[in-house]
Amino acid sequence: QNYQQSQYQQQQQQQQDDAGSVYSHSSHVSHQSYNSHQSYQSQQSYNQLSTPAPLVNISNDDNSVHSLNSVSPSPGNQYSNSNNLMSSMNSGIMGSNAYNDNNNSNLDRVLQQLQDDSLHFEIVIRHMLNFPSHPVVQEKGCAILWVQTYNSDVCLGLSTKGGVTTVLEAMRNHPVEARLIRASIEAVRNMCSVPMNRQFLLRAGGVPLVVESMTRHVEDADIQRSGCTALAAVAEGGMEFKIGVAECGGILAVMKAVESHPENDFVLRAAYQALRMLGYNPGARGGGSGG
Repeated sequence: QNYQQSQYQQQQQQQQDDAGSVYSHSSHVSHQSYNSHQSYQSQQSYNQLSTPAPLVNISNDDNSVHSLNSVSPSPGNQYSNSNNLMSSMNSGIMGSNAYNDNNNSNLDRVLQQLQDDSLHFEIVIRHMLNFPSHPVVQEKGCAILWVQTYNSDVCLGLSTKGGVTTVLEAMRNHPVEARLIRASIEAVRNMCSVPMNRQFLLRAGGVPLVVESMTRHVEDADIQRSGCTALAAVAEGGMEFKIGVAECGGILAVMKAVESHPENDFVLRAAYQALRMLGYNPGARGGGSGG
């Protein structure tokens, strides 16, 4: 009985050991498998987070290289760009000097041509348009047109070549040049022999420009005389033109010329003619309109 009991206890103990060992083995395998899986997943996640993104290889991409150079130029490129900039600037300066030299050469040639009063009026207009800010070119041009516009054919030709507007522009650009102003006023007076030129003069603001010139140069007897004759030539066109002269202060300008130069017969005669043409009779008692 004791032996059987001992054998039973040994058998039970062996079963427990076997069960324990199986459990222990299974538990170890499962634990190892779980830990290994978790460890692999954790390691894989860590590697994914810690590994940088793959770099794009641009060593063989010419466009990328040029793009990078344009964004961040090397010192060599900066030096090259600087040289290119300086070269461009020097070329620009040389080109500007060449232009100025050429322009001065043209100016000398133009001034030489303008010494000839018989120079064709189209060439005169062209020179004046090319050198609008040069007072000598403008003065000589207006003086030639003054002489040539005694010819009615020239006046007619100038009506299609911008003669009136070119002369008026010279007056606007150089209002204090007395000789230029007188030559300009005389030229537009002559051009008014063609009705179309008179119309151009009125529309282009020529009448107030003549009045302004007379006011600015009130002490210049020649300009006063020329202004009076020009206003008379405009008023000769009819009622529309007479009203245009009167509204611009033409009558007052003529009377001011008489007041400023009471001893100058040329001014007095020109003023008398202008006032008569405007319908104002200076010989009537107390002045007033003539009947």
